[in-house]
Amino acid sequence: MHFLDAETRRELGFEAIWLRIRPVSPLGRALQREARAFLPEQKAELEDAWHRLEQAVHCLRRQPAAGEGLLHSLSQLKDISGIIARSARGETLDDVELYEVKKLLHLAEEVQGELHRLGWAPLLPVPLDVCTPCREDLSVGQGGELSFYLADAYDELLAAARRRRRFLEERLAELRSRVDAQVWAAAGRGLSSEDEITVSSRDQSALAELEKVPDLVRIQETEGFVTFRWVDRGEGAQLRGELAAVRSQEEERKAAVRAELSRVVGAHAPRLLRILEILGFLDFLLAKARFCLEMQGVKPSLAGEECLVIRGGRHLLVEEEVRQAGGVYCPLSLELRPGVTVITGPNMGGKTVTLKTIGLLVAMAQYGLLVPAQSMTFKPRRFLRAHLPSSQGMPGLSRFAREVFFVREVLPYSGEPGLILLDELAQSTSPGEGAAVAQAVVERLRAAPAMTVLATHYSCLTQIEGVVHYRVRGLDKEQLQKEVLPLSAWNLEALQRFMDYTLEQAAPGDVGPSDAVFVAEALGVEPGVIARAKALQRSEDGGQ
Repeated sequence: MHFLDAETRRELGFEAIWLRIRPVSPLGRALQREARAFLPEQKAELEDAWHRLEQAVHCLRRQPAAGEGLLHSLSQLKDISGIIARSARGETLDDVELYEVKKLLHLAEEVQGELHRLGWAPLLPVPLDVCTPCREDLSVGQGGELSFYLADAYDELLAAARRRRRFLEERLAELRSRVDAQVWAAAGRGLSSEDEITVSSRDQSALAELEKVPDLVRIQETEGFVTFRWVDRGEGAQLRGELAAVRSQEEERKAAVRAELSRVVGAHAPRLLRILEILGFLDFLLAKARFCLEMQGVKPSLAGEECLVIRGGRHLLVEEEVRQAGGVYCPLSLELRPGVTVITGPNMGGKTVTLKTIGLLVAMAQYGLLVPAQSMTFKPRRFLRAHLPSSQGMPGLSRFAREVFFVREVLPYSGEPGLILLDELAQSTSPGEGAAVAQAVVERLRAAPAMTVLATHYSCLTQIEGVVHYRVRGLDKEQLQKEVLPLSAWNLEALQRFMDYTLEQAAPGDVGPSDAVFVAEALGVEPGVIARAKALQRSEDGGQ
């Protein structure tokens, strides 16, 4: 079983959180897509990832604007691994591809200089190699310019061919210019780019003058128009023949230079690919650091024993919703160990959010992120699975059937140090049978190496030997007694204001009131129904 499946990523909110990390380069985004969780046997690598990320956050915190230069440079980074691979296979690169390699090396040098200027070079796992010999070979005769071209300095035969080509082109231009001047004098306009001119057959004066121009011949006559073309059969023809040969020589020499430069790039391919890897790493690291700085994350600690201890943990998405509504978010604190932990509490008491927060923080930590908490100590889990009310599971199945399928899938892996999160198991079927199924599952998991956290209203589950019981404090009755508004005048926001979401360890069987009738009244159920429910509740309590 791999660490995290797509459904659990979605349910916990991890997918939404992960997408808030925004690298600026294709290579950084590729690393983000390909990222995998660190598993229990990768504790050293996980510690290194946390340490490096914490360093990056400290750098950004001390110098908030300093990373802008790096961000700009990294945003120009392209994935040219395909170009580099082609050169390594002995293929010849074109001028644009050679330019991209040179641009990469310029970018690497720029980033290296900025890292040293800021004192951020230790953020990299290895020093950034800017492959100076390769850049020098791609810069011959270019005066330090960032652009790339095949300069004369690369090859004397290329330089000679270019000189001869320019001479021939200039000489041909002189010849054409003389003819063009005569055409202008005869017709009042010059030759076209195809060395042609068309005049009206009625303009006998122009026609007569054009006939006198050397090497200007009629090539077409139509009703009303005559077309002439300059066809130089003398020196011009000889120059054109030589020019074609010289241009062919020039292209041959350029191809030879490109082939040699491609061999140079191919020889440095491992170093160039490593540069791409390091720059992509830096982009992804800084993107994570910007995110962790914004959400005020802290570095988790690795525990020597099997445990998960969270102090002041926050679910970022829920916290945002609460603050946007003007509420006060209640952080989570609890301690988990292998076996089963049961969480009870009133309706709307935040039990589901507790499960999501536990799962989100573990997922973030094992993906190498800092976590939104005051502190977190744990031993990495082998897998993480959650089944919450929002679970989509298999279409067409009832909620209970989806829960059964989930339990069937995770039970065989409970012998591994995983984390299983279950919300209201078997709550949607008949109470008696549901409680029996839930109890059997808890008894099966209570001695397993996996940590299981189960939110429930079944008090019998809290009385199973070996089960740890946490209870949500629930509605603050003292504050309620001070409220002057009648309960029927309340709304959901007012009800949440008096809910204390704090978890506290509780004795077996002490699940506290569910406040179901109270909540129904506060949310506006008609008075007759509420009165009857209260009467039935008093009758039931009196019979116990």
